Amino acid sequence: RAAGIVAIVDPFDASEWGSSLSKEGLSPTHLLYTHTHRDHAAGYPGMLSLYPDLEVWGHVDARVPDLLSHMVFSEVSFTNEWTQPAGESIEWSAGGIRLTVTHTPGHAPGHVTLHGHEVFHAGDLLFTNGMGRVDLPGSDPMAQWDSIRTGRDILRSLPGGWRMIPGHRYDWIDGSTPDWVSVADALEHNYALNSSGLG
Repeated sequence: RAAGIVAIVDPFDASEWGSSLSKEGLSPTHLLYTHTHRDHAAGYPGMLSLYPDLEVWGHVDARVPDLLSHMVFSEVSFTNEWTQPAGESIEWSAGGIRLTVTHTPGHAPGHVTLHGHEVFHAGDLLFTNGMGRVDLPGSDPMAQWDSIRTGRDILRSLPGGWRMIPGHRYDWIDGSTPDWVSVADALEHNYALNSSGLG
């Protein structure tokens, strides 16, 4: 949050977010979606009901690929869309918030990562010790590896003390399930980022 702008990435549980925001005396102004799988976007209808004036952002390609894919995806009506090609970044800002948004498809069409303010939001491109699966409708294994390479290049350009926040908490190298790891630790220990196939 900055200068009256409150941006939330991938809110899954609208009631939980509404309660937490109320306790802080905040109202969200923007929803930013890394992708529209149900486990990231299920909170969309509830958030819109609670906060009808939200700006909702996602990539133009983050749509349900076909009718059968409704089991995996949630319908999200973006008020604004990012349109950059795979592997490319754009600068996004609202109030005092400044983020770099990179199109990183593979796990899901239209997947993006966002970084700024000492945080890299990985979505399901990367987890602390691995990467997102590529066996779901709309997944593309080759595109995922291209995006992993893009993500690695971005992480290498960031200060090592920045936080890498994945879309899910999974086991870390010490057996814990942290909410985030440092960029330096991710680069050192994440198996996908250290794959010999990346070159």
